[in-house]
Order: sequence, then structure tokens, then C-alpha cells
Amino acid sequence: MKGKFYPNKMLLVAVMLVAMSTTAASANETTPLIKEQPHNIYHAVKNKTLLAVTNQLVARTGMTFKINATVENDVINQKLAADDWQTALAQLLQGYNYTTISNQGIIKTVMITGRNGSGHDNATTPTTETGLIIVAPENSNKLPDRYKNFNAGSVLNVNLPMEELAGVPVGENITLDLPIGQYKVRHDDLIDHGDGTSTWIGYLDDEGKGYRVYLSQGFTGVMGNIYTPDGAYNIETVNGQPVIVDLKRSGLQSSGYENDDIKPTASALMSAGIKTADDLIDDLKAAADAAHAKAKALAAQAKSLHAKYLKAVTIKKNTQDQVNHFNSVVTSAKTNLATFQAQLKNSSTNTFLSYYISSLTSSLKNATSSLAKAVSDNNVAKKKVAALYAAYNNKLAEAKAAEANAKTAEATYAAQMAKTKTSTTTATKPSSDSVVDLMVLYTTKNQTANYAKDRIKYLVDVSNQAFKDSGINMSLRLVHTRHTNYAEDNDNSEALDDLANNQGVFAGTAALRNQYGADLVMLFRPLYAKTSGSCGTAYVGFAEGGAGISDLAYGTISDGYSKNIPSEYYCESSTFAHEIGHSLGNVHDREYSDFAGKFSYSYAWGIEDKFGTIMSYHGPSIMLFSTPKLSTQCAGTPCGFAAGNAKSSDQATTMNYTAPIVAKYKPTTISVPVIQ
Repeated sequence: MKGKFYPNKMLLVAVMLVAMSTTAASANETTPLIKEQPHNIYHAVKNKTLLAVTNQLVARTGMTFKINATVENDVINQKLAADDWQTALAQLLQGYNYTTISNQGIIKTVMITGRNGSGHDNATTPTTETGLIIVAPENSNKLPDRYKNFNAGSVLNVNLPMEELAGVPVGENITLDLPIGQYKVRHDDLIDHGDGTSTWIGYLDDEGKGYRVYLSQGFTGVMGNIYTPDGAYNIETVNGQPVIVDLKRSGLQSSGYENDDIKPTASALMSAGIKTADDLIDDLKAAADAAHAKAKALAAQAKSLHAKYLKAVTIKKNTQDQVNHFNSVVTSAKTNLATFQAQLKNSSTNTFLSYYISSLTSSLKNATSSLAKAVSDNNVAKKKVAALYAAYNNKLAEAKAAEANAKTAEATYAAQMAKTKTSTTTATKPSSDSVVDLMVLYTTKNQTANYAKDRIKYLVDVSNQAFKDSGINMSLRLVHTRHTNYAEDNDNSEALDDLANNQGVFAGTAALRNQYGADLVMLFRPLYAKTSGSCGTAYVGFAEGGAGISDLAYGTISDGYSKNIPSEYYCESSTFAHEIGHSLGNVHDREYSDFAGKFSYSYAWGIEDKFGTIMSYHGPSIMLFSTPKLSTQCAGTPCGFAAGNAKSSDQATTMNYTAPIVAKYKPTTISVPVIQ
């Protein structure tokens, strides 16, 4: 083939600080978190030559591009946002003559012959390829063995200038030139761990704050995540070389969160020991609520009886009126009958008197019968009035007694609230001191200690940013990490049971927890999809509206790509925050939860193919907990719904209530974390 041949030079792409502009220090809270809706394909092109863009697309897609040399240096500014590559190419190549060659519906070659009105109209014969620049995949590129089963184009080498990024002031924008496109990124935090490691945090400014960029520099290299409208990307370092991994196109599946939420059993609650002050408060509140409900019900019953009593009194009066009436009729009939009977004695042949006496006798008989019925009805009415009056007075007395008991129960509850200073009002106020101390144990069979420590610090940073973005006034403080010889590949629920019960190789964990003042304890291991069961497991704190139990504040994390099914499953970086969310009283989406969390609104929220919050089964994932306070920012819709709504989902409010409680599970014992 004639023409100049260019292998794909963009497999190793330096991320460049193309542009920097001063902006406000923080995003406008009214700005949508998702400005750009999710797409199957998304690639932002900013000030790239056509040749450079095709180099990037070759790496991502495996296509071959053949370009007329007269257009190779054309500067492109275009957004590719589509469901298929045919549409995406049409967006990219507006104003160009081009054709595509496909095999079984997959585009293999794109021939760009010139601009509209110049060059060739068709590219179907070999003669049209003379002088074309060819950009093709580089078959010689070899990726590390860990990615050998990943789909082609899903893993790309990338260089990340972490020192330059660290020099970008918070609140300023930079444009990052990545193999997956060029993105204007707003820098909004830099976390220095004090040991030479740090995490840089920003977001895609044009696409929305929901698309986060996390880049962490550690002892084992760079790790991180980039979220774009076409999916989540991992940043990893292998043998000193950073790579970017397209999770959606890798061919892997998320191992998921099925059965990762453990509701404490009755025996587990009993083993937790005596009730805490919070347990007592919950019990007293329940007793007061029950007493008020009983008093209200009895008052309603008394009111109903009183209404029936008044109705019976009316019936009694009516029947008495009937008795009086028929008494009068009978008396009158008797008097008239006696009068006419006396007259008949003096005039025995008077047929008129005989007829009239017969008529009066019949009327008297009827009146006497009606009087008897009226007397009977009146007697029944009198008895009913007496019975209802007695029932009403008894029920009224019960209602008054119940109301007195309710006031006593309410006073007892209020006194305990004041005594412990853990009232609902106090607990739900935004708190600046809700620092939850965390201890993490890690295994080293299929991960190094340095990697585990870097990864744990990174995941804590990502979780804390999610809390901040969600309006949750808490932060995790990593107080201690330590290696454990516990198995890596058993079921997470089994590991959780061993960890929480301080048994086997975990003997002594409870003492360590007290030593370092850890409010929460996590086990961090690589994923083994065949046997782990899920990406993690944790006891759901405050389940079914219950109290927080320090003895059950444990969880397990399975991280990364599966070690025993490397070609099929992975766990996302959001798993860490997800399991912490369970510990603080949250559950999954309402339709996927078998029981409630702390409140009736402690559910996740998401809309399939639009977004899903951290605790949600829906996707694509957004690093937020459900909250109605972000009322329009999630794909133009609420990020959650308030209490009282049929869709109530407000995990931010839940955690603002539970975080101060969890933060007091253990007294603070150290000021400087001990990372071992």
C-alpha cells in the first residue's frame, strides 16, 4: 500500500496542562451535577489536529483511519456524544468527505478524503488511497498480564504530571489531554497525607460536578478514577507505568452488592450487651409514642360512644313522646266509649249509637296495641341510654388515665433526652465535629502492604469527598492500618462474623480497636468473585429504626479485579463508601431492600441509565448519597426525596443524624494515625 504509515503513537499519551483559567473557588450549588447526560460514546475534542484525534480514536476503538494529507493538521473542536460510532464519526467529521468500511456491523476503516467540496467523493477503490496518511492500531503494544483478558482498547498507557497538577490552585480550571478526550477540570481539593502521599480531586467542569476526577500519588504509583458521560475509568500503575482502564469496555462485570447488607439478628443484639443511652432513648420514645397512640385511640372511642349515647337519648325521647301520645288516645277513646255506652242504655234502638260504639271499641283496641308497642320501645331505649352512658363514662375515664400515662411517658422520655444530650434536634443539626475514626486491617496474599495502604488512604479520601458533596457533615479519619493473616478468598459474610466476634486470627482486634479509638473497623482484601459473595459486607447500623450498636460497627471490603475469575468481575472504588453507608444506617434502593435502615427515608435513589447514588443498584454511578437538597442537579431531577414522599430517599439526613452517634462509639485515643 502506498502512502505514509503512522503507527498509533497515542497509546502512551502524556496528559498535558493545555489551558488554565482562574475561576470561582467552589461550584455554584445550583449548577446541575450532571450537565451532560450519559452516552454510550463520549469523547471531547479540544484544539486537537485531525491526525491527533484519530490517533486517540484508533487506540480506543481499533479502527484504522486513512487521512488525506491536506487535512491532517486541521484543528478540531468537537464533542462526540452518541450511542454508536457511526453517529460519533458523523459528529467528528462534519465538513469532511469520508466513508467507512465495516465488517459484520463493526467499523474497521474510516477513509477521510478531503473537505466538503474538495478531495474525493468516494473512497472505494485502491487508487484513492494514494498519498493517504494511515493511522492504525499498533499490534506490538503489550499490556501487563493482569489485563490480558480485557477487551482491546479498554486499557491505555497514560502519563500523569502529578507535580504540575498539585501546583494548580484550588478553584482553577485546567484542561487535561487524556487518551479518552480533552476535559476542562475544576480543581477543588488536594489532600496531603503528611507522608509524601496525596490525593488530587476535581471534576469535569463542562460536563458537571457529578463527573469526578480523583488522582492519588502513593508509594506504589498513581491510582485514581475518572468519571465521564460514557462511564467510569480506573487509573492504575503497573510496573511503574500508569494506565487508564475503561471499565465499561473491558468486558468485566461488577460483582455487585447483593446480600452485602446484614441485618443484626436477635442473638447478635443480645450479645452486644447492655443497652446504651441511645437504646434507652429509642425505647422511651417508642413507649411515649405508644402511650399517646393509646390515649388518642381511647379518646376517639369515648367520643364515638358519646355520639351513640346522644343518638340513643333522642330515640328515647321519641319513644316517650309516642307513649304519651297513645296514652292520650287510649284515655280519650275510653272516655268517649263510656259516654256513648251510657246514652245507648237510654236509647237501645239507636242504630247510630250502636255503630259508633263499635267503631270506638275498635279504635280503642288499636290504640291500646300501639301504646303497648310504644311502652316496649321506650323501655328498650331507656336501657340502651343507660348502657351507653355507663360505657361512655368508663371509656372517658380510661382515656383520661391513658392521657395521664402518655404525659408521664413523654416527661420520662424528655428527661432522658436532656440527661444524655442526644435529642433528635441536636443529632440532626449539621455537626463540624462528626469525625468517625476508622481502623482497617488488610491482607497481603495477592496485594502488597504498600499498595493496600495507598489504596485504603485513597478510598478514605474518595469517601470523604462524597460526604462533602452530599451535604453530610462527617469525615472518616484513618487512625490505624495493620496487616492480618486472615484468608483472602472466603465469603465476606463469614469474614464479617469472624471480625466482629474477635475470633481466629482476629483475636485481639477488639483490644486494638480500643487502643486506637476506632469507631468503625473494616477488613480490606482483593476480590475473589467465586467465593467472596459480593464486593463487601457490613452490618446495617440502626436497622429498622433501631439504635447504633458499637459492637456491630464492622465491615469487609473486596477491591479491584477478581483474583480467581480475572476476566469477568470487578468491584468499584465506591464500594468503600457504600459499606460505610450501611454502617451508618443506610440501605439500598427501596425495591432492592428487604428491610429498612434508620429512618423511613434511609434509601438510595437512582434512575436506570441516568444515574445511581452510592448505595443504589442503578447506574451509571454518581459519587453522592441520596439527598433531596440537590433538587434538580441529578440529570435535571432530584438526587433524592424528602420524608413523607412515596419515594423518600434522604441518606444525607440519615447520616447527619447517625454520624455524631457513631463518632462516639469509642473515645479518641490518638492524634497522629499509625499506618502500618
